[in-house]
Amino acid sequence: MFDPMLGRSKGYVQYALGAAAGVLMLGACDDPTQNTGLRPEGPPDVLAVLVLTDAAAQLYETATYCRPGDEKRPTQVGLPDFTLSQICDADPSVPAPMVTGAYPDGWYVRIMFDELLDPEIEELVEILDPDTGEGTDTFSGTIANTQPVILECESVAGGFVEVPYDGYYSPAGNAVTWPLGPALVIKPDEPRAIATNKTCRIRLRDNITDKSGNQVPEDQRGPYEFKIAPITPIDMTPADGDEIDAFVLSPNGDNVYVHFNTSIDPTSWCDDGVGMDECEFTFTPVDTGVCDNAAGTGSGTYCVIGTACSTAGETCMPAGAEAFTSTALGLTDSEYLFYPLAPVQTEKEYTFAFKQGGKIKDRCGVETTFGAPSVDDLTQATYTTLPFDLNTILPGNGDTVSALRKPELAFNNVIDVSSLIPGEYTITPAPSTASVASPSENNALFAGHYAPGTMYTFNLIANATVEDAFGKVWTNPAAESITWTTSALAITSISPANNGTSTKATPASSTRISISFNQSMLPGSLDPATEMVLTSTTNTTPIPLGAVTISGCAVTSTTCSLRADTVSPLSPGTYKFTLKAGATVSDVLTPANVYTQAADRSVTFKVVEAAAPVVCL
Repeated sequence: MFDPMLGRSKGYVQYALGAAAGVLMLGACDDPTQNTGLRPEGPPDVLAVLVLTDAAAQLYETATYCRPGDEKRPTQVGLPDFTLSQICDADPSVPAPMVTGAYPDGWYVRIMFDELLDPEIEELVEILDPDTGEGTDTFSGTIANTQPVILECESVAGGFVEVPYDGYYSPAGNAVTWPLGPALVIKPDEPRAIATNKTCRIRLRDNITDKSGNQVPEDQRGPYEFKIAPITPIDMTPADGDEIDAFVLSPNGDNVYVHFNTSIDPTSWCDDGVGMDECEFTFTPVDTGVCDNAAGTGSGTYCVIGTACSTAGETCMPAGAEAFTSTALGLTDSEYLFYPLAPVQTEKEYTFAFKQGGKIKDRCGVETTFGAPSVDDLTQATYTTLPFDLNTILPGNGDTVSALRKPELAFNNVIDVSSLIPGEYTITPAPSTASVASPSENNALFAGHYAPGTMYTFNLIANATVEDAFGKVWTNPAAESITWTTSALAITSISPANNGTSTKATPASSTRISISFNQSMLPGSLDPATEMVLTSTTNTTPIPLGAVTISGCAVTSTTCSLRADTVSPLSPGTYKFTLKAGATVSDVLTPANVYTQAADRSVTFKVVEAAAPVVCL
């Protein structure tokens, strides 16, 4: 019988009436006669109690109890990834130590028995088609009503509280298969409701019986204890010994990335010390520099990123460091980027480490204290920065790109953009409002408004030079020339996407319609009242939209969106947005290029409320 692993499916046993009919019959018949390794005689014995501890792959389960002196208990078992896992000690007299590392965001408990249980411990519920409500001839197992165990965990307020759960009965397996079985799998309704570092326990009720009606012996009903893991790194880049670009400033750089086993309260970073402003991590060594800019504007080592040092000879110190997470970058609240707020040098060795004694909090406010930093624990890494160099020139020669894909020289460290002088490059034809900017600190962006449907050529002369923040010089070894063409003026996307979902941040939040273009556009040229319409799919009355605003679209921007928010919050449901045929939008050039919508362009999307926040027990 299929026993899905948590994180790979919903975790319920699912039965197809056709293909799995034989399996269902096995669960309803007498004890099988084939050699299964089971022990049907006598009461059902608990051979092992396992807890999911594998935060990375969500595969490994670790025994928190192994029945002493029982040769049927599991020992070495092969896993689906072709590795071996030692469940119980090969010596039957050796007990299992209590698990202290249950995966905080997805822990569950597997109770393994030496024989098949009475299948009445589980109910089968047919899965309905979500669109039609019709039956699918597929069933999921549930123990929500039979409640065969008592699951308790320590509360953030102190003492133990009962934890709501469901789960399933898995009659498949034995002591050498994976997953182990027969077993009851107990899954908390919300594993994240239990804080890190908290102890849990599970006790078996008397309604767990074998098929002859024998109950689990009293002395095997627990409690079986285990502990939720502390906040722990499960992945880090760069790895110890790596070579990386020096540009590690801001969430755009080649930052130190750490994935933790659970979400972290972002306000618990950099709140240590007397001033509550010291970080729980360090970058060493700490670079200092001397200002070489007599005028105090434009060049020299930065004291704070974006602010040139003010006095020649001034010693410049880094402005600290930061931890950052953002869904806009595709990160979750368990993934963080760490970076210094001042430049680092090329061709130099640095060490990132979490401070011993530093404290961070989980979503429930429970602290974890870092121990001594260790490469093995993913709490420390030493890496070397590469020599100062040009990484890429964009666009590629011969590319056809958006007019917003402005040419740039991307370096591997923070640059002094003023060190690239106009005589060292040319752009033909010249864009409107041309300038050179460094919006990401490491790149020379040749800003301006480029025309759609136009061929451009960029030339960088031989021996052109660019300096990094520490005065190291890159010299262009040979003349470079690239030619690219900008594509015709067009809409690149509409958000929400067709058949997509818009999740409201709060019940009172408006819903935003965003139209992205491949050129900088004028928001006032699009009228939300006459050229756009939003309706519910069940009510054709237009829903008012507010004034059109812009995101990006500036001379240094590489994106441009025109957007309008609903005047009032939308109720959950399905909606249709249409940019009407004949709608016109002008770009920022003079004379303007005008985009005209040839035919109605519509998207249908759902609006849903944000998921309820996890309430810590």
